Amino acid sequence: MKTAQEYADSGVINPYASQSYVDLRSALAGVLSGTLGLDLLYFGWTYRFVSILCFLLAFYAFAEGLYAEPIRRWITFLFAAAGNGVGLLTNGSLALAGSVVFLGVLFANAGRDAKEEIPAGSVALLTLSAATSLLTAFMLNNNALVLVLLMVGLLLLRILGKGHPRESILFVGCGWPAMLLLAHRGSYLFIPTVLAAWLSYLLILREMSRRPAKSLRILRALSVVLPLIVCGIVATIVAMRLGYLPSANANVVFSHITGLVLGKTIESGEELFLGTGPQVAVIELGRAIGPLFAVCIAMAMAWWWIDRAISPLGTAATPVQTERMSKLLWSWTIGCSLAVAVLSGFPFLYRTTMIVLVLLTVTATEAFCQLLVDPSPASFRRRATAAITVTLLAAGLALAVYAFTWRPDLPAARYQDFLRPAEIAGAVLLVALVPVALIRSRWIHVGALATIMGLGIGLDRAGVAGMSKSYSYGPLPGGATAITHYNASDLDAARWLHGNLRKGILLSDPYTLGMIQALTGAPAAYTFSNLDTVNEATAKPVRAVLSAIVERDDGARRLADACASIRPVLQEINQETSFQMYRADALSGILRPVRPPKTPETDEPEAAPPKTPKATEETDRELIQSVLGSGQDTWQLVAVINPRAIGWIDLGAGQRLSYFPPTEPLDPGLIKSLRAGPFQALFANKQTAIVRIPCER
Repeated sequence: MKTAQEYADSGVINPYASQSYVDLRSALAGVLSGTLGLDLLYFGWTYRFVSILCFLLAFYAFAEGLYAEPIRRWITFLFAAAGNGVGLLTNGSLALAGSVVFLGVLFANAGRDAKEEIPAGSVALLTLSAATSLLTAFMLNNNALVLVLLMVGLLLLRILGKGHPRESILFVGCGWPAMLLLAHRGSYLFIPTVLAAWLSYLLILREMSRRPAKSLRILRALSVVLPLIVCGIVATIVAMRLGYLPSANANVVFSHITGLVLGKTIESGEELFLGTGPQVAVIELGRAIGPLFAVCIAMAMAWWWIDRAISPLGTAATPVQTERMSKLLWSWTIGCSLAVAVLSGFPFLYRTTMIVLVLLTVTATEAFCQLLVDPSPASFRRRATAAITVTLLAAGLALAVYAFTWRPDLPAARYQDFLRPAEIAGAVLLVALVPVALIRSRWIHVGALATIMGLGIGLDRAGVAGMSKSYSYGPLPGGATAITHYNASDLDAARWLHGNLRKGILLSDPYTLGMIQALTGAPAAYTFSNLDTVNEATAKPVRAVLSAIVERDDGARRLADACASIRPVLQEINQETSFQMYRADALSGILRPVRPPKTPETDEPEAAPPKTPKATEETDRELIQSVLGSGQDTWQLVAVINPRAIGWIDLGAGQRLSYFPPTEPLDPGLIKSLRAGPFQALFANKQTAIVRIPCER
């Protein structure tokens, strides 16, 4: 929103607003706000519905690539849509959804039908071209150049024409990875995962096509062992969490790997540290899959293997049966294997949970169809058993497990207040669908059974989402009628800033700063990646400035202390602010590096810091004066003071503030002292004061 507001006001997209890449939402929101006057807060709500539609299209494209049969395609789409745990289309989720579609494209081009003979040369060429695209993009590290190469490659493929035997393979192998890499750098992880999954399917399909299929015993062992490993990891982490087992830190082991691959070890407080740890992986994977989905798939696989035990292993089957069996065993074993990899806690592997979920959705589709839809002598009894079992499981979760969080003393209880009507209505609808599923008409009871499964998955996912909100944001304050991270006071102050301060550099705690930036588009005096992991070297002087503002004695000393503390922060001012300061020279702003180059390190011991020469002090003073002047057209440093900023001043190590806005007002005496002190009070309401820090004096 910060980049979008800046784009709407200036007509220029700042590529360094996030210090990494421009969020696709910023360009769209900025255009709508700048041309049509759309409120960006309204955009944030409506964009979520557009995101859901895009994910539905991605799931259908995947299902269409995987299945030629309409019934299996629609059941896969239904299960995937009901279990979608990603509700917002960002650069990362776009690349992830695109990777899922890429898997469907791979199946559509080679590997969907067991009757098709797949040349080994085509598979090798596709894999090699995809690997070459990844390595080329990694070595170049320039999205503009990658885009140019992609356009040139597509033009060459067009010149070759559709008659060229390798055209489609090169398009899939080179074009798709390049486009996904342009969406998000996480594609360096997603694309190899998808390629490995596709190659493993081809291997399993080839082995299952042999007579007899000797690999079936190995797959049966893996289908039992891998889920047990997943359950063991989860049980171990839960036991550590509850204190029954000593905690273990896997970051030491992972640091050897990251040091070898990335040249960087995992250290506490860094961005890489935030994506590590088995506990984070368990939470992310658990709320993506849900207990009902996991239990039902495990029961279906056990049921399927019991049926297989009736007939000898490795007996002959038709190509269609071989293809269906291969997809079931492939999706289950590879899905569980990826889950084990995610649960290892290696940095950011949990971001592949959507791929894991899609694979398990294929397992659910095949198990559902092979046990309940395909011709079977005991189909009616099976369907009745499945309908009653899923209904009892889903209703039990909704009314017993998730209803337990309705207790007012639990952190997730307030979130569940918003979901309780949907949970009760879903449970009632599940029970009402059971008689429909028992109707002997094939299409009616198949549709009712699929709806029961999909509704149960959706109900399960809603309950998990309600419980996980307290993990992400903490307990919801009492009396809240909406889940929001700003209130009317914050919005009032932000709108005043946007309307009255054309060139302002913001300073406050990271929680307030992020929110005010989003609503005003104004730059900040410092940057941060996550609210509770601000670099301590940056946080210390900022806290000193805020502390000097809220004190009430010796105004001249407080102003001098504030200016002395803010000087090193402004001297390292981020490139985003520098770009805005020289907005007329947009080309130089785009070419300016995101971070200034580091000075070469030496092996000499660090000497005591010498005294700063007077000339250097004068240069620093002139630098700040050139930035923060006293005229109307100069940049002004303003601090946003509210109870949250005051609480952040004395925040201890490892602590974090609430994501939700404060409820207590500012002390009226503080507002009076701000108006009478050296810091120029520009605006004040019950909870927020905006003061100017006149360091140019």
